[in-house]
Amino acid sequence: MWWCVLLVGALLAGALGACAVVDPVDNRYDTISRSLAKARNESIFLNMVRASHDYPLSFVTVANVTPSLTNTTSLALPSFLLGPRFPALPTTVDRDVVFGNTTAGNTTAVSTNFNVSTQETSAFYQGFLKPIDLQTLNYFIRQGYSRELLFWLFTDSFQLNKGGNLYGYHYDPPDDYGCSREDPLHRCFIDWIHSATLSGLTVEERTVQSSSSAGSGGGGGGGSPEKSGSTGKPTSTAYARFCLDRILGQQAASTLPREVVVAQTSLRNLDVPIRLLYEKELICRESWDQDQFSGPQPDTLPLKFGTATFTIVPRSAYGVFKFLGSLMKVEREHIPPAPYAYIPPDRQYALQSPQLETVHEDPRLVTVVQNMGGQCFVHTWFADGDYCVPEEAATTKQIFGLLAQLIAIQTAANDLSITPVVRVLQ
Repeated sequence: MWWCVLLVGALLAGALGACAVVDPVDNRYDTISRSLAKARNESIFLNMVRASHDYPLSFVTVANVTPSLTNTTSLALPSFLLGPRFPALPTTVDRDVVFGNTTAGNTTAVSTNFNVSTQETSAFYQGFLKPIDLQTLNYFIRQGYSRELLFWLFTDSFQLNKGGNLYGYHYDPPDDYGCSREDPLHRCFIDWIHSATLSGLTVEERTVQSSSSAGSGGGGGGGSPEKSGSTGKPTSTAYARFCLDRILGQQAASTLPREVVVAQTSLRNLDVPIRLLYEKELICRESWDQDQFSGPQPDTLPLKFGTATFTIVPRSAYGVFKFLGSLMKVEREHIPPAPYAYIPPDRQYALQSPQLETVHEDPRLVTVVQNMGGQCFVHTWFADGDYCVPEEAATTKQIFGLLAQLIAIQTAANDLSITPVVRVLQ
């Protein structure tokens, strides 16, 4: 009978070991985190592909993810005989020990539950379609994104007013490559992007504090006249403006071939001489004109150099998706310039896909390959096949992060998530 005692002891030890098994949090957390990050990138990529096919964009949100694990272990003593054995007597039990289906068992159930809802809400689209303002542009400049990259993504068009003459520039291939027929120098959109980068164009902010009337019903910096001579808590209002940073301009110039710097400087100086370009009121960290602190910021971005005035029309987050989709479509289908698109004879470089002159690791603005194997940073599929962003496409990967951050900034707190696909890996 000694071996029966050993068997029972072994089963009890196994039961205690099973009870000690605990689902590790780190592995489950890591799995969910990686899955949500992958789904977010696939969501952004799929909407870029949709935009390139002129399909409506679609966003949904994952409200919460709840992973769970249940482990049930059961253990019972086996049936066994005590006392002498009488082989002559009829019995159904002819063994000392009998194991049944209730002696030992273990059941493990793993599941992950998540809630998905659409983002087709007023709050989401009010932020998604809102033009990007100077504060938002400043956020991204301060995070180390290339200013040249941000100018390409966030600038839809702009107008130059020089001495009463108006010149417009709008980059929308294949219909328009941003080259002005009216401009005596026939400059293109890409020339102005390079000029803005080389001149050190950036954004700075100032915070103005003003007293608020205790009896006023309005908010912000303005309100009704003070009542009873009492004032409420001072309010702070942030203002942003374009300015020129010589250091940023020098850093940009140091990354470009000398002939490119000379050519762009010559084009720029015909409108804005160096002596006007770096006037004191235009230099970053210098004094501001008090008129800049009056009134709300317009939805267009003004910029003035002497007698030359620029009116910049920024894109919205939606506009950035449409712009990237347009570039993908032109490259994928090899669409030639429209017959009415104006390209000056000495500006053939304007026909090329946007290249970042100040980014040397990956100068292409967006890199997407179709129906091609290899290592992909993100992959998706559409009606016409598979799409892949290669691992070496560093600039495109930066754009994915920028788009996720931009939508989070531009939308309400309950509409931030942009993950229409959730894949849970067990």
